[in-house]
Amino acid sequence: MPHAPLAAPEPALADASTTPLRLVPVAPDHIPDLARICHEAFSALHDRHAVPRDIPDVETGHLIIGMTATRPDYTGVAAILDGRIVGSNFLTFADEVAGVGPITVDPALQSKGIGRALMQWAVDEARRRGIRRTRLFQEALNTTSLSLYTDLGFDWRDSSALMQASPAPEDHPRVRPMTRADLPDVDRISRATFGHSRVNDAAVLLEAGLPAFILEAADARPAGYLIATLFGHAGALPTDAGDGTENLLALAAHAARQAPPPMARFICPLSRQDLFRAALARGHRTIKVLSSMSLGEYTPPPGPHFPSIQC
Repeated sequence: MPHAPLAAPEPALADASTTPLRLVPVAPDHIPDLARICHEAFSALHDRHAVPRDIPDVETGHLIIGMTATRPDYTGVAAILDGRIVGSNFLTFADEVAGVGPITVDPALQSKGIGRALMQWAVDEARRRGIRRTRLFQEALNTTSLSLYTDLGFDWRDSSALMQASPAPEDHPRVRPMTRADLPDVDRISRATFGHSRVNDAAVLLEAGLPAFILEAADARPAGYLIATLFGHAGALPTDAGDGTENLLALAAHAARQAPPPMARFICPLSRQDLFRAALARGHRTIKVLSSMSLGEYTPPPGPHFPSIQC
């Protein structure tokens, strides 16, 4: 994938290794090492805090890094120290609000300045591209990264629950698979619920084959959408069958019938207490808490939505 040149000189580690830390554009031959680090870094954090792993094996790490490293609407860098790969970070600019991550550092080399260098790259790259709004989700149990991101200019905006969706007992009569013909409606719904379009990202995820669904109103016009996995997102409008909250949760329950449990997870903003309370009442289970953070301009999303793990 094409990458822009780095916006800043190569940074050195705070405690100075024998050679300076280098940040280089991610290349295909970096993917195996980055996938392993992605798995090990997240698993070490989650095991330490006794929460379910987001990335249970190297194969899952390879799927994630392979996708982010090859999409043309992402850019990423690998951190290299003493000739070996020790971490990476990515920035997606598919739509007008950019997203950061996944950022990972070899567990044996954390707290040595590598994460700061990778995050500073993302901040500089967003500014170089003229991006006015950048967001990320931070693991609330990781106080070190919360402090780092705040120090680099990100503001805490909301807490969110990562939830395991409970499958509906039967298929929803008004939910169907999404097609490319639905993308103009995804644009319309995401603008109404997120406050900005997410259609470009949705188009790529749909093309990649992720489970994606449309909820229709009585007149068959799309009133809600959901793309599964934590890289997906969802939004829903009121219909004759229910308000946006009910329709969003109906999409989650339907998706859980169609996708395996690791893919049937969603992020629920806790500032929308009606949505979170209704999700719990329908059997969706809280796994852990994430912090939504932003850099630059910020407007709270106006409608019921599930954000992606990046923005």
